[in-house]
Amino acid sequence: MAQDDKNKMYRRLHEVTFASGKQKPTGIPRRTFLAAGLGAASFLVTSCGGKQIVEHRLQKANDIQRARKRQSPSSVAIIPCASYEDDPLPDLKKYAKLLKFPDLTGKTVLLKPNMVEIRPGHPITTNPQALKAAFLLMDYLGAKEIIVGEGPGHMRDTEFLLDASGLGAMIKELGCKFVDLNLDELEKLELTESFSGLKQFYLPRTIVKADVVMSVPKLKTHHWVGMTASMKNFFGAVPGRKYGWPKNLLHIRGIPNCIIDLQHMIKPQFALVDAVVAMEGDGPINGKAKEMGLYILGDDLAAVDATCARLIGYNPNDLEYIKLAGDVVGNIASDQITVIGSPIDKVKKQFDRPITFKNKALLAQSDNQAS
Repeated sequence: MAQDDKNKMYRRLHEVTFASGKQKPTGIPRRTFLAAGLGAASFLVTSCGGKQIVEHRLQKANDIQRARKRQSPSSVAIIPCASYEDDPLPDLKKYAKLLKFPDLTGKTVLLKPNMVEIRPGHPITTNPQALKAAFLLMDYLGAKEIIVGEGPGHMRDTEFLLDASGLGAMIKELGCKFVDLNLDELEKLELTESFSGLKQFYLPRTIVKADVVMSVPKLKTHHWVGMTASMKNFFGAVPGRKYGWPKNLLHIRGIPNCIIDLQHMIKPQFALVDAVVAMEGDGPINGKAKEMGLYILGDDLAAVDATCARLIGYNPNDLEYIKLAGDVVGNIASDQITVIGSPIDKVKKQFDRPITFKNKALLAQSDNQAS
């Protein structure tokens, strides 16, 4: 396909979605066709109930992409913590040693919690006590400086979110710096062998310059990708000042594509997943609280998320981005992951799934809306 034709096709696809999530006519016939040639990402335009829907397909990973994958087996710790009032630090220290976490003396660490929105009665955000636990663990490992960074994808009033979630008060208590990743100075990164088809990407300078990045997400079901945990959490690292709200470029280019590209750009070293109280059903915002009483800790985010999937009754290979991560990020096969702490079979619970994950037609209709 000639470059001019590619550009025309991309513009037509881009017009399908507004920031409001409304779809507008594009003149594309009511049929299905594949628009190939946009980098590694392929776009499938279909007609569904009179509406044109953009779906995304991933190409198979090539040898260069596969070479990025972690080559050694992984270990993940499942750590019981019945309540946010309990102190998990002694167990976190113990399991960090068993996981062979490195000394972080002299390192700058960025903690990335999940703070997308606030809705009373819905456990959307990382709990402040989970953020504190991550901070204290990094401090124990010798970090010189610990920064908290987040770039909410829905609400633009970050100060309100910090206040309403309790994360702001906790950050003040810990005496650490907070950076709004939506508004931070930008660094341009070159992408080679990307899944999104993008050749360049801008990320917040603070996360690019950090020596160590740790994902501290809330474990939730997700109405597009089935589940969100440590890898999907980095959508909050995409700067709103550059890509807008709700960061629709990530949807146009395909959520699984962009999850994997962000892993390779940011290279997060650790994850501590808040599953003391998780979310099931219509996640990641409207779901119901599901008490798990667990933290999940590891240094291979693919293995952490595959373990989280098994804990909530999912097969990791049924989640497109986790399956792909198993090829190009880390380990997802159970025989490549040593689980320490609580056995999965003893603590797993079947989560109610989002209706869009059960009904693929609804999933296609919602694919281009929100963040």
